[in-house]
Amino acid sequence: MQHHGDDAARLAVLEELRRSALSVYGEERCAETSLQIALGLAATAIWRVSQEPLDPLGYDPLPTDA
Repeated sequence: MQHHGDDAARLAVLEELRRSALSVYGEERCAETSLQIALGLAATAIWRVSQEPLDPLGYDPLPTDA
């Protein structure tokens, strides 16, 4: 069921981007296909980045002056 939650999260990001675009560009410009595609790609990118862990993947030792 994780896929449904992921899709809902991505759609929530997309909706927020669409609302922002509407306030910036207006209805006519927001209806353009190229802007809708760009918003969809941006929402996917934001969602994917938000899924990444904040912690480093492994232990990176500090460099030493050997």
